Amino acid sequence: MKKNVWKYGLLSGLVLAVMMAVTVPFEHHIKASYGMAVGYTIMVLSFLIVFVGVKHYRDTECGGSITFGRAFVAGALMMLISCVCYVAMWEALVATVEKNFAHDYTASMVKRAQNSGLQGAALEAKIAEAHKFEAMYANPLYRMSMTLLEPLPVGLVMALVTAGILRRKPEDGMSSVASPEALAN
Repeated sequence: MKKNVWKYGLLSGLVLAVMMAVTVPFEHHIKASYGMAVGYTIMVLSFLIVFVGVKHYRDTECGGSITFGRAFVAGALMMLISCVCYVAMWEALVATVEKNFAHDYTASMVKRAQNSGLQGAALEAKIAEAHKFEAMYANPLYRMSMTLLEPLPVGLVMALVTAGILRRKPEDGMSSVASPEALAN
């Protein structure tokens, strides 16, 4: 199982990371809602590789049968490897082309708060919250945790769906109803 988990987890992660690297430069040219749709579509497509990996594991190493639990574990491990690749790529992007991400995101949060019609203490609280985010995002553990939370729910759903679709009971060669020939012997 280890070989399949690493092979398909890294393949899924490679697709996810490369697609992130390709699409991030365009994030400032499209609306945020479109960017999120593109991002989550890419996640689902890359997690389809996990489906292929679990199917391959079932068919080659498990003799064509697999329990829901075993399929879920295999899919979840592949998905976690893929998610780690996603986080690693984001860290590389933040260190290079996205150095101002936290500052720019904070500025957009402040602008949104100012345009929302809030005034006085409520506005100041929203602005303080935005600046708190920027300070927290400077911590790599916080940033990596937040980044991991983007693909993780999608990956877990995909692992559950994969396990549900691919589970298959072993064929033991015995039918539940004996044939008349078998009864005669």
